[in-house]
Order: sequence, then C-alpha cells, then structure tokens
Amino acid sequence: MGEAVGSSGSAAAIGSSNVGFQLLKKHGWKEGTGLGISEQGRLEPVQAYVKNNKRGLGAEKKRKTPKPIDHPDSEGKNHEEQVPLKKTKALSKRMRKMQAREKHLQEREFERAFFREFWPDNV
Repeated sequence: MGEAVGSSGSAAAIGSSNVGFQLLKKHGWKEGTGLGISEQGRLEPVQAYVKNNKRGLGAEKKRKTPKPIDHPDSEGKNHEEQVPLKKTKALSKRMRKMQAREKHLQEREFERAFFREFWPDNV
C-alpha cells in the first residue's frame, strides 16, 4: 500500500514496513478502516509540511499592516513627518519608565537627606 491516495497527491498511504503501521496493526487496526472505537477517524495520515516562520500553528494569513491614521489636526503636515502610532506607544512607555525611575531615585535621596539630618553619624 505504498501508492499515493487521490489524484491530487495530498497524502501518501503508510507502507506496511512503517513502524507506525506495525504498531497500529499490533493494536487491532485493520487496513482501510478509520481510527477510533467506531472506526470514525481519519483514513489517511496527517500531511506534514515544513513551517519556517514564527507565527503560531494554524496561522496562514500574514498580518495586515495598519493604515496610517489621518488626524483632523494634521491637514497641512506630510505623512513622513508623523510618528507611527506603535512607535509613539513604545516611546511613551519608555518615558513613563524613565520618569518612574527618576521619581524613585528622588525619594531615596530624600530619605538619605532625612537620615543625615537626624542621625549624621550613621550615614
């Protein structure tokens, strides 16, 4: 049973020398029947293919690139001058992180100054 199934060449049947074929036979499977208790399962093996992208399994379509958003206040500006929305979000996130770090450092400096004022020998 080493010939291809169907004229489209979709899936080749498993040969009788295949390890999987031997295991199925050993567990009571009969050639030409489906898998499962009621033999309702698939008749052909699952078609394997090489996946060479970083998208998840089953993802077939490429993501659409977002269209630039026309803001009402940017009528006179060129599209090249506008910063993309994603870049703006990343930039603002970085700025918030930097501001939080700066605030933390200021609080620590305040605590040090407070301790220096009351316990100058310990600092």
